[in-house]
Amino acid sequence: MARGGRPRKADWSEGAAKKKQAGVSDMTMLSKINNEAINDNLKQRFHNGDIYTYIGNVLISVNPFKDLGIYTHEILKSYENKNRMELPPHVYAIAEGAFRNMVAYKESQCVIISGESGAGKTEAAKKIMEYIAAISGGNSSSIKEIKDMVLATNPLLESFGCAKTLRNNNSSRHGKYLEIQFNSGGEPVGAIITNYLLEKGRVVGQIPNERNFHIFYQFTKAASQAYRDNYGISGPESYLYTSAAGCLEVPNINDAQDYADTLKAMNVIGISQAEQDQIHCILATILWLGNATFIEDGEGNSSVANPDVTNFIAYLLEVSPEMVNKVLVSRTIETSRGGRRGSIYDVPLNIAQAQSARDGLAKALYDRLFDWIVMRVNKAMQARGESVFIIGVLDIYGFEIFDQNSFEQLCINYVNEKLQQIFIELTLKAEQEEYVREQIKWSPIDYFNNKIVCDLIEAKRPPGVFAAMNDACATAHADPKAADNSLSQRLSACTHSKHFELYNGNFKVKHYAGDVTYNISGMTDKNKDQLLRDHLELCKSSKNSFLPALFPEPLDQDSKKRPPTASDRIKQSANELVAKLMQSQPSYIRTIKPNENKSPTEFNEQRVLHQVKYLGLCENIRIRRAGFAYRQTFEKFVERFYLLSSKTSYAGDYIWTGDSKAACVQILKDTGIAPEEWQIGTTKTFIRHPETIWALENQRDLYWHNMASRIQTAWRKYVAWKAMNATKIQRAWRGKRQFIELLKVREMGHQLLEGKKERQRHSLTDIRVFFGDYLYLNNCSSQSKARLIRDAAGIGNQRVMFSLGITLLIPRSMRSAIPMRRILVVTSDSIVIVDERLVNNLLQHVAESRTPVSTVKSVSMSPLKDGWMVIHVNGKPDIVLECDFKTELLTMLNMASQGRIRASFGSTITYNNKKMKQTQIKFVKDESCKHAVFEKKVVR
Repeated sequence: MARGGRPRKADWSEGAAKKKQAGVSDMTMLSKINNEAINDNLKQRFHNGDIYTYIGNVLISVNPFKDLGIYTHEILKSYENKNRMELPPHVYAIAEGAFRNMVAYKESQCVIISGESGAGKTEAAKKIMEYIAAISGGNSSSIKEIKDMVLATNPLLESFGCAKTLRNNNSSRHGKYLEIQFNSGGEPVGAIITNYLLEKGRVVGQIPNERNFHIFYQFTKAASQAYRDNYGISGPESYLYTSAAGCLEVPNINDAQDYADTLKAMNVIGISQAEQDQIHCILATILWLGNATFIEDGEGNSSVANPDVTNFIAYLLEVSPEMVNKVLVSRTIETSRGGRRGSIYDVPLNIAQAQSARDGLAKALYDRLFDWIVMRVNKAMQARGESVFIIGVLDIYGFEIFDQNSFEQLCINYVNEKLQQIFIELTLKAEQEEYVREQIKWSPIDYFNNKIVCDLIEAKRPPGVFAAMNDACATAHADPKAADNSLSQRLSACTHSKHFELYNGNFKVKHYAGDVTYNISGMTDKNKDQLLRDHLELCKSSKNSFLPALFPEPLDQDSKKRPPTASDRIKQSANELVAKLMQSQPSYIRTIKPNENKSPTEFNEQRVLHQVKYLGLCENIRIRRAGFAYRQTFEKFVERFYLLSSKTSYAGDYIWTGDSKAACVQILKDTGIAPEEWQIGTTKTFIRHPETIWALENQRDLYWHNMASRIQTAWRKYVAWKAMNATKIQRAWRGKRQFIELLKVREMGHQLLEGKKERQRHSLTDIRVFFGDYLYLNNCSSQSKARLIRDAAGIGNQRVMFSLGITLLIPRSMRSAIPMRRILVVTSDSIVIVDERLVNNLLQHVAESRTPVSTVKSVSMSPLKDGWMVIHVNGKPDIVLECDFKTELLTMLNMASQGRIRASFGSTITYNNKKMKQTQIKFVKDESCKHAVFEKKVVR
């Protein structure tokens, strides 16, 4: 709105420089609401380079797989203090909305980013953090330190928590909820990171053409010499855990540079060098554990194939080699009788069991190390002052459906079900609350509430999938296969749900994102996720204080309480996460992966359509449009459409004297919109169908079409009038202040020609001053013809002494030279000839020649009244031209050369032609000629 509460005056030229739009930027405005229409709209925008689209206040982001140049500092600043609808959809608009809502309404905010692996969730989270760090207030050193630390968490946690997968070169293999803490003034004072679902199984094995976590390749490729010597580090091909999948290099990933960024991030966060050494020691231990191999002895038990490897592992862990060897090839089992402790046995392991024990220790070390890094980061980012509000950014695994799905996929998909549940609840709730607040009548819409699927997985009564797993673990804890059989029997209790099927050692859950079949085999063992007592004892026996600190739990042999299972922990974490999110006002970013080939040009319609369906975008649009597709505040609606009513506008001016609400009603009535198509709320105007708002936009375009010619004519007249008056003022001003100086210049010209050349009568009798710049090259606008001439002349910021259209003698091949029109530009140091040409019906200006004034020897003229003159040049062809203001031109050349250039006169003038051969022009007095005529080197 303009000052005084009145709408900003409409501008016919608005949008002239805007990028051509493809599809609709807000899909609530789609004429058809179905998955295919959504897919087609996203496809159009993707191919147009528009990766962001709205559904109301929800942002849909399609991964472009290339840099579109839309994250520059200038673009970032353009979204600051802007309403979401003022600029095209962008992740910066979501960040701006969250930050401004926190400051304005004093409410904590959260940004929930969802989508499958490779859809761009991590990048979106990084852009959110970058934007908030850039625009949030505070210049103190502590606030700047917090901003730097928040940004430094990205490279650090990417190195330890991301990996190359088949779908994504930088796939997050953990979930992260970052809460940036703000004081009452909107200044960041601290941050907290909560970690979820680290895929620790990736440490010990990956499918072909995938990689372990980035940090292992960074470390092995770019470790310092000290680390290589102390920890036995060489290239990634030397270790089973990094080479078995056959992928050591990844396009567009520079492991050495990323390692430098990781170390820099550690320093920014404040991780000491001693702590960094310990981190690298644990990483080296994990790598060497993977190289521990086993052979079978005569009794079928395993033994270490190369004791040197286990000895080096013992050196890294600072424990005895005998204990490392014992932990890897045997397991301590304690029996109990009647609730009392029984005997303790060392049970030898076969090769498969020994490999499993080795991998279990490696996974435990990495899992605890990752948790320690997150704890250390949180300690460094502890709030420097009172924390009043937070902005949370959730970046977590996307929904996963593979050919073989196990316990990890069940946990990931369960968390996504929880997030989908609150998305539907909060979106629908917000829509309903707005209609109630605005006192609008609307009809509720039916939608799929996935709470039934969440209950199927997490409920205790009737028992869900997690409860069945826990019971199976408790009743058949000694034998994994027996536990899996027990789980299969107990899952039959879930078959009452239409979203569950059990068959042939598998079970199917009908998730909101699609049906997923899970393999029961190994699930109970993964659900136990218990650290073996032998491993705990080994780590606690270390002489290095850092290692026991990673395993703070006591060796409680007498505890009868069942330790929490992995499903217990993920269920608790998910519910805590939901509770946190429900305490904040949410913003949503739904990410989409356009293809599996990471191609910036391919849009796989079937692939995207599947994501459109499971993200529930169609349902989201229906909820948004359950009552009305478009809503806008009274002030913004009037500002946009006041032109359409004669009661609210006249000649483009806003003339309504009432309030904005009454103006909205008047506009809608005068445009003929049916009453059932709109409603007026307490602060907003609501339009039911998108076709109606399109009709208003078309009327607005038609208004400009009808008014354009009048506006253009008036503008041209105004510009012409302004230029004319400016010329008058300039002339009067020059006449007043420079009259004496100009008279002196004029007198100088008379003296140069006096008694030597016949003069035109008006040259002697009128009082014309020597203006010089007759083409106005010294005072030209950026789009004028004068600017084009000046640019073509290439004179930069030099002042023009003389400019005028002239007749120039142009040489021709094998024929006589002929006079042709050209433009002459003279400055203090050069003479430039400019030609005007038509090229493809476009007028172009080209500099034909440039002659330094310093190379001009003299000027030759006839004694007659003609305007022809020859400018003699050293070492170059002479310039032969006819100029109406010959006296003034000669004077300007004389001034430019500080009096050196003077004129000679004669009826025959000799000059050097294009080939530097001497040629003559003769001048003959002919009373029958009113004007000088050039013909066959004779001027009459």
